[in-house]
Amino acid sequence: MTGTRIAFDATIARLGRAGPSVYITCLGDALAARLDDRLEILTSRWAAPLGTRRTIGDRWRTVMRDVWWHQAGVTWAARRAKCSLLHLPSGVGPLRSTLPSVVTVHDLAALRFPEFFRSWHGGYIRLVLPHLARTARAVIADSSATKADVVEFLHVPEARVAVVPLAVRAGIGEVADDSTAAHEVRARYALPGRFVLAVGTIEPRKNLKRLLEAVRRMATRPGGQDIALVHAGPGGWLTDDVAQAASALGNGRVRFLGHVSTADLAALYSLADCCAYPSLWEGFGLPVLEAMACGCPVLTSRASALPELAGGAALLVDPTSTEEIEEGLTRLWTDESLRARLKQRGLARAREFSWERAARETVAVYDAVLA
Repeated sequence: MTGTRIAFDATIARLGRAGPSVYITCLGDALAARLDDRLEILTSRWAAPLGTRRTIGDRWRTVMRDVWWHQAGVTWAARRAKCSLLHLPSGVGPLRSTLPSVVTVHDLAALRFPEFFRSWHGGYIRLVLPHLARTARAVIADSSATKADVVEFLHVPEARVAVVPLAVRAGIGEVADDSTAAHEVRARYALPGRFVLAVGTIEPRKNLKRLLEAVRRMATRPGGQDIALVHAGPGGWLTDDVAQAASALGNGRVRFLGHVSTADLAALYSLADCCAYPSLWEGFGLPVLEAMACGCPVLTSRASALPELAGGAALLVDPTSTEEIEEGLTRLWTDESLRARLKQRGLARAREFSWERAARETVAVYDAVLA
């Protein structure tokens, strides 16, 4: 691949701080270190961070990105930079392109659960993603579970789909309880003495309503009266039922911190008794890996890619069962030896992932396509 230039569309990374943004930013940095001037990072001027409430400007920029940039602008920019291959790392791109492409598919949640997405975004993904996956020279999937979905639901030949796992971003790691950073975070957010941490954008797929109901039930039973839930992550969409479930808890038993910095997030993982991530569907599940890297015991779903990611280092539950979520939380909340075992397994599991590995395996996909 000597001398061949690769275009990498980093536009979506500028919209927020969720999983795809972390993936694009961290992989882009790792690829740049590996490919040097052979990598051309592309971004659209129609990308800007999204606020909690979508403004008219946000909606206009969304239309311009989806209609102009993803469908024409990105290919034009790649050709102007004299690139021979275009990597579309967010699963969106041109329905027609004369430039060979590699597309990353994070998950098929928009196809499986259309009711969980905004009408424009969900409809756009359902229109574009199947076509991109079928016409790309290669597809990169975050997990074997996502690869199986791409093969089964999008009818892409298995040989054209490579699995390249994600990793944790720089700054995510274990923070000592007695460190200055931990004390500052505990004071800054007025954290309870003990708490369960939930991380991610507030949206239906994250299953927060059932998690909140599980916490409410625990609070009425022996051993769970002191349960508290802290959530870190930006507001999303279709959140009314989460707000109602949170208000039913009362007594300050649940706290929503909004977006927090990477350093604060590492401290929150490290201070929490456990991390609860009972998502209904994930192509990878980055908060699970981040929690494990910080020595935080994890409860997560027995569904999609999450068991594969956990690798035996987390407590698995049925995400559609409030009873199982409650039982799992109760076990973690009351069993210190279980938490200690999962902490050690999680730390070992997290060390198996790195962005250097992700970049190396991604470049191998480029090489195969260009060959």
